[in-house]
Amino acid sequence: MLSFFEVIDRAVTGPLMSDQDYYLKHYVPELNKVIQKYKIKFNPETPLPSDDLLADTVFEAAVDFFSRVGLYCPDTSRVMKFTKDEILLAAGEAPSSSTFGEGPDRKVMRSRKPDDHSEPWYHCGGGIYTTSEEVFMNIVEGLANIKKANSLSIPSSINIKGKDARVRSPQEVLAAIKTVSMGREACRRAGRPGLPILNGISTATGPIAMFAASHPDFGLRPSDGFLIDSLAELIVDFEALDKVAFYTSIGANIGSTSTPLFGGYNGGTEGNVIVTVVYNLLGILVFRGTYHYNAPLHTKLKVSSTRQLLWIIALANQALHRNAPYPTLNLPYLAGGAGTDCYYYEMAAYHTCVVTSGGNMLSGHPSVSVVPDSMVPLDHVMNVEAAGAASKLTRKEANPVVLKLLEKYESELKSPPGGVTYHDCYDMVTGELTNAEYAKNADRVRKELQDMGLPVEKSV
Repeated sequence: MLSFFEVIDRAVTGPLMSDQDYYLKHYVPELNKVIQKYKIKFNPETPLPSDDLLADTVFEAAVDFFSRVGLYCPDTSRVMKFTKDEILLAAGEAPSSSTFGEGPDRKVMRSRKPDDHSEPWYHCGGGIYTTSEEVFMNIVEGLANIKKANSLSIPSSINIKGKDARVRSPQEVLAAIKTVSMGREACRRAGRPGLPILNGISTATGPIAMFAASHPDFGLRPSDGFLIDSLAELIVDFEALDKVAFYTSIGANIGSTSTPLFGGYNGGTEGNVIVTVVYNLLGILVFRGTYHYNAPLHTKLKVSSTRQLLWIIALANQALHRNAPYPTLNLPYLAGGAGTDCYYYEMAAYHTCVVTSGGNMLSGHPSVSVVPDSMVPLDHVMNVEAAGAASKLTRKEANPVVLKLLEKYESELKSPPGGVTYHDCYDMVTGELTNAEYAKNADRVRKELQDMGLPVEKSV
């Protein structure tokens, strides 16, 4: 694989180009050529495809497209170009497993194969905003108490002395440090001090706050995970490369992250599946990742659970895990509010597509992550149960299940139901579940999922 020095040299020696020319004269025309060349076509009747030849074709198309367009560095207005051989060499050297956590909670996340019946990695939580330290601590402790949870994402908390921290300010540095310290303390309260946190520092937006909160005095360790984002589409700026330089120097686990946009420069379904795979290859070659966060997103609806997005996330995982084994977590932004039937159906469809295609589970974010305090621990238990059930199915067995689930929620995506928050369901002092109706509804949905063919087993 190219050294990191060779990679960053491309950001200063690559062809000069304006961002407008990169997209309109280079990116979009080349993507259309690649789609036509490889004859990739979305089939709405198989939101969960099981065609291995198609998956391999998508991978080949992604390598071709990546070699044609490279990446755009806005700091230098240059295109970082890589040859097919360089991309394929990196793919062949992708890490097939990564180790996270300490003590009894030290575990190995693996790249799984399509139709692999091994259990996926269970990653619970999200970076959704919390309104108080009390809610933050209760949510994280509740998530850490999920027995099957292998790792956590912790919420964001930007309040310092009664004020929200300004982005890239000294207050943000202090808020990021505080968030990490609270997250680790909440894991200790649950008796799992070694449980890895894989979303880095949810409160930090820039490198300075991330580096500050990465100091061992505050609780994050190299065996946790540190997210590095590329900007849509295929933009790699110096801030991202600064993070790579720092985290590779301390031997930390890097989570390369991407959110390719359905309906933007990628066009529709076929373009998005190619670019989703490219982002994973970028994560291996440029960000030196040990795992990847996949998060394709619908531009207008802001969700991951449309029929087209399910096809994209399933096929991209198949293409990657058949050809470049690189552990993936797959982040669903869901329309339904926490505790709603819509939320449960969406998350079950998403995890079924991901897990049967070789990916690992990242629990679904309700209400497209815009409602504060909406991470409700029992919902995340349900995510674990659905993902575990999906691992027992093959892709062909699971596609009819996904079609049934789509019938349940597809019409609600444009106007989804609101949901509950932590306060509505749990005692703020004891952390015990107090909302009997909420728990009863979860039991009813479990039975529905079983009747649809998803063999969910209640774990609490």
